[in-house]
Amino acid sequence: MKKLLIFLASMLLAYDAKVLPFDEFDIKASVSGEVIFADKNFEAENVNNKTIVKLDDYQEKVNKTNLKTQIKLLKNEIKKTKEALKRKEKTYLKYKDLKTKSQIEKDLKFYDYINTYNQLINLKLSLSSDMANLKKTEDLINKKNIKANGYVYEIYVNRGDYLTPGRLVAKVYDTSREKLYIYVPIDKIDSIKTKKIYINNKLSSFKITKIWHVPDEKFVTSYKVELVGKGLKFGDIVDVEFKKE
Repeated sequence: MKKLLIFLASMLLAYDAKVLPFDEFDIKASVSGEVIFADKNFEAENVNNKTIVKLDDYQEKVNKTNLKTQIKLLKNEIKKTKEALKRKEKTYLKYKDLKTKSQIEKDLKFYDYINTYNQLINLKLSLSSDMANLKKTEDLINKKNIKANGYVYEIYVNRGDYLTPGRLVAKVYDTSREKLYIYVPIDKIDSIKTKKIYINNKLSSFKITKIWHVPDEKFVTSYKVELVGKGLKFGDIVDVEFKKE
């Protein structure tokens, strides 16, 4: 009888669970554009930061080239203007204390210096604006090259499709680890925290990572528990037990 009671107590801490990927991601378009590349060969493959879908970015690349050229010209112009400003400042400072020079001549040198100073400020503002636009353009190009990192389950778009922001592009899973969900009676939650986790009657490396301390909507007398680890096959139904060693 004693052995039977121990067996029944053990069974109360046994649960079935489906082996799931650690995480899943819906990749969505963040910008508009026509799909010019959608490689379905990446489906059912693990990829590392690969471009799986590409939107037309021809105009953005043209803009990027033009902006880089403009920035280079502005930097050269700023350099020349700084050198001119130093010369004009030096000339003005020399003129303003000379009694042999009229006030009109002194004013002309001052205004010449101020005009060059203002020109430098405007050039710097233009440079700052162009550099900001370059950053935005590069970001837009990057967003038009839609990348995935993980197990590509499905790509939902095809070449020729026109995407708008928010359009679902692909589903990707993080298969670096496995995840299990079990539903533990509320009065058993504290007891499982100190026990070892056995899966299919074998001691496992799985750990409790989350416990939802609100009753589940479906299993109203239980708390949802998440376990994470490695070594199982996705999709399998496994037996989870909590035992003392």
